[in-house]
Amino acid sequence: MKLRWLGLWYLTWGQILPSFPPAKAQWISLPEFLQAVRQNALVVRQSATALRPAQMDAFQASANFLPSLSASATATQNYGTTFDPFAFQRIQRTTTFSSFSLSANWVLFAGLANHYLLRQAKAGIAAAQSAYRRTEAEVLTQALLQFSQVLSDSITLTLSLQRLSRLQTQIQRSRALVLAGQALPLDTLSLSAQIAREEAQYLALYNRHRENKLALLQLMGRENLSPDEVEFHLGLTIPDLPPLSEEEAIRQALQFAPELEEARWRLLQQQYAVRLSRAGHFPTLSLSASIQTNYSSNAGRIIGFNPNTQSFITERIPFSDQLRENLNQSVFLSLSVPIFRQFRQVQQRVRAEAALESAEYQALLQKQQVIRRTEQAYLAWRNALQQEQALQRSMEAARLAYLQAQQQYEAGRLSYWNYQEALLSFSQAELELQQARLEKALRILLLNAYLGKYSDL
Repeated sequence: MKLRWLGLWYLTWGQILPSFPPAKAQWISLPEFLQAVRQNALVVRQSATALRPAQMDAFQASANFLPSLSASATATQNYGTTFDPFAFQRIQRTTTFSSFSLSANWVLFAGLANHYLLRQAKAGIAAAQSAYRRTEAEVLTQALLQFSQVLSDSITLTLSLQRLSRLQTQIQRSRALVLAGQALPLDTLSLSAQIAREEAQYLALYNRHRENKLALLQLMGRENLSPDEVEFHLGLTIPDLPPLSEEEAIRQALQFAPELEEARWRLLQQQYAVRLSRAGHFPTLSLSASIQTNYSSNAGRIIGFNPNTQSFITERIPFSDQLRENLNQSVFLSLSVPIFRQFRQVQQRVRAEAALESAEYQALLQKQQVIRRTEQAYLAWRNALQQEQALQRSMEAARLAYLQAQQQYEAGRLSYWNYQEALLSFSQAELELQQARLEKALRILLLNAYLGKYSDL
């Protein structure tokens, strides 16, 4: 008798579970989630910083075709004895000397080095942009996997609540039968134990679901939100892929893959680096021009002769007159022929050729990885389709078996354990089918991502 009333007490005063989904939760769809990850993921923002230096390298490389200009000015002040050319003797005087110059140098020919350097810099911009897209695709793919885990947990939680609701309904019926003397209290206790196990599993899954939601909020840059305030859902209908062969999928993936595009630009960069190293063996032709002037406080001109002192009469030359009179201009053309540079140029060429060969191997490795990744995604998508079809048939069969078992159990022609087994089989079939549908949607999204269709989200 005590055991019977203990079961009835647990039924009435059982544990209160947290509701799912949370009341007044903010629902975040998959497109909204991915857009926030694009904007706020630190790895993506870090990759974007490489674009500015690459653009500046190209700007600087284009400026190499312009002449270089330089200006200089010096001022010297001398204290002590200096020679006076007018008195023909050394005298004590403070002399200030200044000079000013402006020069320009224009490289006319350097073995097309500037031309190759500019093309290499432009290829660097394209490579940096491809690296940014590659990083973004990798981050979004990982975010999509985590998002699918949250959705899978949501499905499991929903089905767990459905199982608990069915068990609660059954325990209500069992209670009525016990009170009427048509069932044993052991059935009620068994149901109570089953509910306790389901509640423990529900709480563990609920806590894991909260942790996964917290990770998604961190990816979105919304750490200020509590995981209890938000829920995630697809928010869009994912259509089935049209008939697609594996060869066609690989062809589209090879056309889109940002890592292959990056590898191609890196390879082009190294090709121009080899040409740039070979340009060092050519002579350099440059045109230079300069203009300079100077000023000295000791400079003067003779304006007469003093017979009394037997010396010349002088006056200082003004500053502006000195700058004008001392003006010097020069233009010269120079040709520099490299003969022997301690094999430094050969070393640069060998290093550039080795880097080019390494870039070629890297491009081949990236191609193999893209093909392998696409093949795996394609096979996973095909398997998900077949799995969904098989589990759909399994769920229908389990549902019919459960309905029949329920009718027989309520009529008293089936034991509780057989009924419970049919209920668990049906619940498990529902869970597996929902997860299979989610798995198929995930595989479609991943395959679309590898084929360059992230923009559809």
